[in-house]
Amino acid sequence: MSPSDGDDPWSSSDEDEGDELEDECFSFYSICSYNFKDASSPPSFDNLASALEYDVSTYGFDLLKHLLPPEHDDFYEGAIILVNKSRAFVRDNCNDSADKMEIGRILNEYLKKEALSTGSAGGDANMAYFKPQLEDDAMLMFIDELQALKENQAGSNDENPPAQTPRDNESIKHLQLKIEFLEEQLSRARKCIASFAAEDNGVNSLCAAEGSKFNTPPDNDTYYFSSYSNTSIHETMLRDTVRTAAYESAILSNAEYLFRDKTVMDIGCGTGVLSLFCAKAGARKVIAVDNSDILSQAKQIIELNGYGNVITCVHGKIESLIQENALPLSEGETVDIIVSEWMGYALFFETMLPSVLVARDALMTEVTGTMFPNVAKIFIEGANDQERLSYWNNVHGIDMKPMKQRMIQELTEEGLVEIVDDNNIRTNRAEMIAFDLNTIKDEELDFEAPFELHLEDSKAGNKSEVEVHQLVVSFDIDFSVSGAARVSFSTGCQSTPTHWKQTILWFNPLHNCPVLKRDKKDIMKGRFQMRRNVKNHRAIDMIVMWETGHFSRENERMWEKTGEGVLARSLQA
Repeated sequence: MSPSDGDDPWSSSDEDEGDELEDECFSFYSICSYNFKDASSPPSFDNLASALEYDVSTYGFDLLKHLLPPEHDDFYEGAIILVNKSRAFVRDNCNDSADKMEIGRILNEYLKKEALSTGSAGGDANMAYFKPQLEDDAMLMFIDELQALKENQAGSNDENPPAQTPRDNESIKHLQLKIEFLEEQLSRARKCIASFAAEDNGVNSLCAAEGSKFNTPPDNDTYYFSSYSNTSIHETMLRDTVRTAAYESAILSNAEYLFRDKTVMDIGCGTGVLSLFCAKAGARKVIAVDNSDILSQAKQIIELNGYGNVITCVHGKIESLIQENALPLSEGETVDIIVSEWMGYALFFETMLPSVLVARDALMTEVTGTMFPNVAKIFIEGANDQERLSYWNNVHGIDMKPMKQRMIQELTEEGLVEIVDDNNIRTNRAEMIAFDLNTIKDEELDFEAPFELHLEDSKAGNKSEVEVHQLVVSFDIDFSVSGAARVSFSTGCQSTPTHWKQTILWFNPLHNCPVLKRDKKDIMKGRFQMRRNVKNHRAIDMIVMWETGHFSRENERMWEKTGEGVLARSLQA
């Protein structure tokens, strides 16, 4: 049958095109979960709302909250920039192994810092984000729906909330399933606990049968203290002459001024070397505390050196010993000096200082008492390690560039602890924060501090521009009690290496690596965050929000930004 007049079988109406769009199956990927290395690994969703909800429930990230108001003239442009900028951030700064809530948190912070500008207001800086970061990104095809969801979110804050929708019912079902799952887990846990009371042999088979469904959280404290039962770690610390000689000099050079006839507490005494220094300096009483079994050797060493009548060794965690009144202190007796070598990589790794602060607040003599050392400072500087990167270009005449990519992936997974060659440093060493250990509070140990780095001519050579491949974190320690002989030591790469080495945060040199230009007098500035890891308080998480640029020659108050990013790395215990 021939078509009727006016009907063209080769054309389609707008309505037909709309139907085809509706019939086409789209895969939506959430912002935080998409893996650019393996597109098959992240979950996909058949609608936009489910992808956004997944980000909220799994990562604590709500894209809608960062969108411009739905009535804003630049809503469409802003939404495109926001989606692409968020995806670029996750791709460049978040590892698959990172804690999911931590990914959402640093993305939220990044976008708040950006205070997203769009259209002409964003200038050239945002032009790059009009290009999709994810090929065939379905989110970018449904900006209208994003706008509608944003309107619904705004409406939910009204005095009269909207009626419950089918999607609300789906969320309720999801929560009900989650409750059922948790109840099942609780039932398994009760069975396993009951088996402990019933018979020792039965528990192993029961828990093994449960397998991965019943996972006991790691006991980070037990692992931490048991690691200090190994001889090698004490040998490493004692052979660190920078560390050990600094303590020896600080104590013995202040024997008369600080230690003579005083009561001293050594927390984390290990082999007892610091306690022996204090006894040699004339301390009347030294209490040596440690929670590892190395304390048995410390007792023998102390007796062998003739100070058993001055030093008393006490086994246990200092918090428990204080609570249980188990320390050799009479009623109301305090300690004049607390000596401790509590420092870890990047200063706070292993998080021993909070325990020392508990002792300080509970036992140290007010006004005249002191921590020793009493000041700690954290520094940052920029390094270039081109030789390490270039090595793979020609290995005995063989091109091994694929190894370079593998190495970069490994270097950027987490923070590293290595000795950095001072010849690789390209910037100043900037002090970020200083801690008075006599007054610092526990909550202040999780901190955020500003920093500013600039090229140093003596280190940058004759190059017109320098890539900053690494941020190098180190610390300095001061024994600087007023009126006493001052002693200090540094773990910076300009000084004699210590067992703490330096902590290195690698940028990806193949993508968004900071560049400083000499002729522009570029600087790198930003904010550095360090905090205890949520799952393991002895590990630390570090986040650097950075930007590069310079001040305009025409207007010295005008900052011209040339690059920016967020670097997130952890030191895992």
